[in-house]
Amino acid sequence: MELEQYHTKQDKGVSALIWCLSILLCVAFIACLVMGAGFVRVMRAQSAQAQPRETAPFREERGNAPATVVPPTPGIDPVPSEQAEVTPRPTVDQSALENLPKMELNVQESNEMQVFASIPDVVEAASNSVVGVIHYQPNLRTGKLEEYASGSGFIVSENGYVLTNAHVVSGAAAVDVLFSDGEKKPALVVGADVNTDIAVLKVEGEDYPALPIGDSNALRVGEYVIAIGNPLSSYELYGTVTFGIISATAREINIDGFVNTYLQTDAAINFGNSGGPLINMAGQVIGMNTAKSLTAGYDSRGNAISAEGIGFALPIQNVIEIANVILKEGSLVRPGIGVQIRTVDQETAAENGVPVGCRIEELTEGAPADQAGLKVGDIITKADDVTVTVNDDVVNYVRSKEVGDKVAFTVYREGEYLTITVTVGDMNRFSN
Repeated sequence: MELEQYHTKQDKGVSALIWCLSILLCVAFIACLVMGAGFVRVMRAQSAQAQPRETAPFREERGNAPATVVPPTPGIDPVPSEQAEVTPRPTVDQSALENLPKMELNVQESNEMQVFASIPDVVEAASNSVVGVIHYQPNLRTGKLEEYASGSGFIVSENGYVLTNAHVVSGAAAVDVLFSDGEKKPALVVGADVNTDIAVLKVEGEDYPALPIGDSNALRVGEYVIAIGNPLSSYELYGTVTFGIISATAREINIDGFVNTYLQTDAAINFGNSGGPLINMAGQVIGMNTAKSLTAGYDSRGNAISAEGIGFALPIQNVIEIANVILKEGSLVRPGIGVQIRTVDQETAAENGVPVGCRIEELTEGAPADQAGLKVGDIITKADDVTVTVNDDVVNYVRSKEVGDKVAFTVYREGEYLTITVTVGDMNRFSN
């Protein structure tokens, strides 16, 4: 009897011990779950912060290019809709192009400029001269015109001339200009130059608030500047103002294969700002906002290093010079064949068992190079009898020709050399 009682007490003690241990284990397990959940949440937050957000697709150029510079205007695929709003074609008479007046520079000497007292004063004086530029394409299903992309622009004459970037209106079926008061008018694309990325638009009417033209040649590094435009959309963020300084006055930058001289600024320039004005403290436009750097380079693992505060604007003197030619001639003739190429240096050639030359990275559909039979991946080694080893060799040789001239390219393709003859065309015709 005593033995049975002993065992009973012993069993109860063991059960109590097991019960306590079970509770402790459960508490520990729950604590681990709570701590684990908190740890994961922190890591996710850090990971999200470490990953830069992309507001629009962009082309990454690795290897020779230390940075990715892109025009800040997104491409937006048309959304199928049964009730697409139709925008009428411009009412400007096409024959009027022959009699359009030449724009004249209105440059004020820097020592005579009336500098505004504050940034708000500059913005108030200039904002009504900044416009939205809306690009329309046919809906793929209904055939009706719908908004495809948008950018910015600015008025430069009282009779309705507007300047913007060529890539904003390139290939558009129709273009509208959106004014600061909300009014929207159809615009005629008078002409565009793909090389310098400049386009001239014309809207009907008179007495428009023209933006005074400044002297970009007189700019100094460190001067205050203001960018006005429509980032992301010509509606929701219309007339956004950003402020910064001139970071450099003459940067030679290659954008999409075209090398131009740009003003560099740390004033924020985003997708949709393309074509908008960069303004000095006298309220004068001294540049056309055109591009920004998305990456400053790549780390040892090939990951992109994001760039901040690196924007580019075309100097207004260059813009007006090209715009005057467009108004007078309708366009500029730019000899080209429609390729984007990359230098294959000796090291790269040896690693891949290919010759030194210029590799075709991209072909413009329907352009002379595409029609002649050149292909992506071909390595150009000669243009006629001239050996080419770097990109500029090909570019300069083609630009030395006239539209209609023929060039015999020697290319390396899949282990053999071919000769392909290409007729030089006008880039401003096949690039739009």
